[in-house]
Amino acid sequence: MNNNKREQLISFILNSTNEISMSDKEKLVELIRPTIGIRTKSTDDIKIEISKSKIGGKPDLPQGFVWPKIDNKPLLFCVQYNLSEVQTFDPENILPNKGMFYLFLNINDKWGEFSVLEQDHQFIYSEHEQLFRTDFPEDYRANGNFESAIIEYFQYYTLPDDENYQLITFNERNKDFYFHFYQPFEEFMEEELIPEPHSLHQVLGYDRSIQSSVVYDFASKELNLYSMGGSEYQKRWDEILTHSKSYELLLQLDCDDSNTNLSKFGGSGVFYFGIKQKDLEIKNFKNVSMSFQMT
Repeated sequence: MNNNKREQLISFILNSTNEISMSDKEKLVELIRPTIGIRTKSTDDIKIEISKSKIGGKPDLPQGFVWPKIDNKPLLFCVQYNLSEVQTFDPENILPNKGMFYLFLNINDKWGEFSVLEQDHQFIYSEHEQLFRTDFPEDYRANGNFESAIIEYFQYYTLPDDENYQLITFNERNKDFYFHFYQPFEEFMEEELIPEPHSLHQVLGYDRSIQSSVVYDFASKELNLYSMGGSEYQKRWDEILTHSKSYELLLQLDCDDSNTNLSKFGGSGVFYFGIKQKDLEIKNFKNVSMSFQMT
């Protein structure tokens, strides 16, 4: 079935508009990447088996786990991903075949929303396999728990975001590349290949960004340019572009998910987590970068 989806995508690309040369179409085919999609289903936390991938509820943690805090306040537990469940849909073995990813986020008290500052999150990889459903700390935020939803993974395929650096030359060589190719491609993906087209939850693959390709956000944060004005950003665009090429998308967390209530702090936004290619190759998850986009 998955190979069939890939063949369908290849067929679509090769038989798409005549406005794009066959050589460019073949190059687009070479860019196709396996991507792990996520379905969620609202479920009572007590009904979810310990160590299963899930959003919200109480986390399943190893004994002796130290709950992450910032300014002596516990961060909010958002999601856990069991990598043994992901493995089936990771044919290139990019991720570890066991262990857990955990995500904890902070709240901006002034606005009553998730903080989008780089230092206000903890992305944790744990190799421990003996886990325990763990209560929140006594000083946990009163409304900081989230409705639980179990996660189910599936595989599909992605191409880079239309503004990603990998498509710059396609845009330069092909007039109206977006309208002739990319827009029909997105429609085809949503109608034919993605079981949950409106969900932006994702693991690996290319970013499905709400705004411009999120790899530029990761690069801008690395260069301390994320909050700079447009003129400074444009002045150092070549530097941003160079740095963006060193990042890969690790995963996306969609706050606008009706099966849980992350939206109470995240609205309709999506959190994106990026990792340097060199770190991903050695499976080092200690320097994961965070970005947030919304409409």
